[in-house]
Amino acid sequence: MIQQWLNLVLDLVVMMMAVTLTALAVRLHSNSGFIGASLVTLMNFGESLSGIVIFYTRLETSIGAISRLKTFNESVKPEDRKEEDVVPAEQWPQSGVIELNGVSASYNLIALLLKLLDPTSESLENVIIDDIPLYRISRPALRERIIAVPQDAVFLPDGTTFRANLDPLDASTAEDCQDVLVAMGIWDFIQERGGLDAGMSAGSLSAGQRQLLSLGRALLRRRIRARIAGLGSGASESGILLLDEVSSSVDHETERIMREIIRTEFRGYTIVAVSHRLDMIMDFDRVVVMDTGEVVEVGNPIILAKEEGTRFGELVRAGAK
Repeated sequence: MIQQWLNLVLDLVVMMMAVTLTALAVRLHSNSGFIGASLVTLMNFGESLSGIVIFYTRLETSIGAISRLKTFNESVKPEDRKEEDVVPAEQWPQSGVIELNGVSASYNLIALLLKLLDPTSESLENVIIDDIPLYRISRPALRERIIAVPQDAVFLPDGTTFRANLDPLDASTAEDCQDVLVAMGIWDFIQERGGLDAGMSAGSLSAGQRQLLSLGRALLRRRIRARIAGLGSGASESGILLLDEVSSSVDHETERIMREIIRTEFRGYTIVAVSHRLDMIMDFDRVVVMDTGEVVEVGNPIILAKEEGTRFGELVRAGAK
């Protein structure tokens, strides 16, 4: 808006100069050729001024961006900490045991387990995964070993291929990617758009397709992990899968596909899921009901749903109405 205003002001200045030049030329009976050359030069001068304004505003924007990056670099601490001296083995976590002792429920549990949030100093040693305190585990290694699926699927910029979005690290073959997409039920859709090497735009996918592709990325990581461990694609191995409201924006058919994939492909995994969809919760062996940041009920969802007077049972019956 400011740039447009400056251009308008410059155009008005050039116009006034042209009017003044013409008036003087008429008054002084100047040569017509000289007047024409002067007006052409004046018009070019106006274009040059506009170019200077454009370049100046771009320079000002760039300098501001550099200043913000410099401030960011100086003020933000790196994620790595001195105490993070443990790099677990490739197949960690072998048991998938998560221990939370005295950790405030105000934490975002998913962010806490991925070390996107740090616990308070009093709770540092109260979060343990497979007998290793979470605060001692290297962040890059932790995020490589634990598989997570966010609520809002994240993709590479538009134009990146389907394959690159499914396997950003290029750790699998085209056949592996195709098998995963077939399992997710979206291979035909992708094939119609040119296959794995076709450019992808996240905006052209429905919410369900984006979430299926995001879950497919997690499935591909699980299969790569199983292959490294020497296990077959159907073998049961341990690990941790984090799900953050993965079915909140999908229809019931897409949710059914996701539940089936999670049930069959991750059956040996410890799965921690944040969900408000009661159908998905029923697939788990334990549910934790929370209210105003406090744990009010823990138990098997099927049993709690049948019992009278339970908070979870009230939620199930309210959802069925």
